[in-house]
Amino acid sequence: MAVVTSSAHAAPKAASASPSDRARVPRGAVQALLRQRPGVGSEHFKIHFRVLADPPGVLFMAIPKRLLARAVDRNAVRRVAREAWRAASLAGAPVVAMLRMTASPPVRGARHRKALVRKELDAAFRTLGKRVAGTPRDDHQPSPGHPAGGGSDR
Repeated sequence: MAVVTSSAHAAPKAASASPSDRARVPRGAVQALLRQRPGVGSEHFKIHFRVLADPPGVLFMAIPKRLLARAVDRNAVRRVAREAWRAASLAGAPVVAMLRMTASPPVRGARHRKALVRKELDAAFRTLGKRVAGTPRDDHQPSPGHPAGGGSDR
């Protein structure tokens, strides 16, 4: 018979990254992410991110108990965030991101909270995807002072 034990004093796992992802992300990456300003923000979330050398991307999450007291609600937000991350195709992008919940969404039931969180995270991850991809400039004309051929005059 297997005995299941739990320790309240155990070290927390690295947010929501799988064990294979935790081994790939350099030690101290989360602390380094949190030291810089959030790259993308919304009403209830902030996203700190850094571009990696190669894919796949990693999403870390911090959903504090002081904002959502029930574990069911925190897990629902995590599930919705993972769905939005995958839908934005950021799982294959070379980026490590830390999603922090900074304010509690208004409560009108679980369905309402999930829909509100999904809408907000879809917009935030869309913005993050544009920043990671580096949207190309619209003006394809040579800048003044540079020859049109791109070469030097020598």
